[in-house]
Amino acid sequence: TGLLVGTALFVNAVFQLLFGILSARRDPSRFLPIGIVILGVASILVAEAQTFIMLLLVVALARVGASFYHPVGIAWIGREFQGKDLDRSMGFQSGFGDAGEILGMASGAVLGVALGWGSPFILWGAINLMAVVVGLLLVRGHPSPPLVKTTGSLRDLQGTLRDVRFWILPLATGSISYNIIAYFGPLLLHGKFGLGPDVSGLSIAAWLLVGTVAALSFGRLARRFGRFPLTVFAYAAVGVACLAAAVLEDLVLLLVAVWGLGAAIFLTYPAIFAFTSESIHRHLQGAAFGLVFFFQLAGGAVGSLAAGSIAELFIGQGDLALTAPFWLSAVLSLLTAGYLLAVRKRVENRSPSPGGLQKAA
Repeated sequence: TGLLVGTALFVNAVFQLLFGILSARRDPSRFLPIGIVILGVASILVAEAQTFIMLLLVVALARVGASFYHPVGIAWIGREFQGKDLDRSMGFQSGFGDAGEILGMASGAVLGVALGWGSPFILWGAINLMAVVVGLLLVRGHPSPPLVKTTGSLRDLQGTLRDVRFWILPLATGSISYNIIAYFGPLLLHGKFGLGPDVSGLSIAAWLLVGTVAALSFGRLARRFGRFPLTVFAYAAVGVACLAAAVLEDLVLLLVAVWGLGAAIFLTYPAIFAFTSESIHRHLQGAAFGLVFFFQLAGGAVGSLAAGSIAELFIGQGDLALTAPFWLSAVLSLLTAGYLLAVRKRVENRSPSPGGLQKAA
């Protein structure tokens, strides 16, 4: 399992960066479907894997296809909606992505038991291929060609990295907190409170559901409270939620804290996507999102490994092994909220980069 997950993260990180760079010269309405086709075909092939090596190769191929979405799809949204209700657009993107996770988890559990482990892969592979057909029909006659022919030079990439640097740490922290709640949450609920694996899994699905609603509401919340204050609050709320998960002995209070405050993690993604989109020139959106998601995946992988290693140190010392990952997430989230407050003026007042990058809002 570790080899599968590690391979998937590595392939995803590398290819997201590559496709982000390539997308600068390509129409996303034609480039993105290529990735979805690869993902759909690979998903179907997963169900046919007969050996571990074959499974590993097919999973790697699936992650190649999945690597198109963030740098190409989100950059496309940033280009189309920059200056035109960008917060609402990014919130909807995140919200429906979260809804997809819930549907995938729920259908996978039901179909896997009823029809065999391979059936969810076949179903969702077919849905991906159908989505390509529907998507191409929807964008027919509405191409989105590259606005500027970028050179793709090292100078462009350096300028892009310079302009998105403020969001790399928060995005990595968000990925770490998400992984800790999603993967260490069921272990905490099962080991400390005795919940069954099914109920523990449903509790995480409920967290995802609340998070979906939060993400869909991001545009309205950002207009009312301001995007930057909302982002700082979100990281602080996640820190408090993880602290509550680490110390509370009452199951109901713990679930309320995680479902409520912990769902604020889903507000951080559209916020950072919007900040990133506004920080760079439109023709470098793909490269920028490729970079930030590279650091997101790398941060999530390193943070998850650190959380597991810290937990292992406390095995045999009561509940510390179960709560240690949440202490880590609480500290990182609260530090990130403080970091954002510290760099706020620098973010708002910095000058555009030499490559024509735009000043962030």
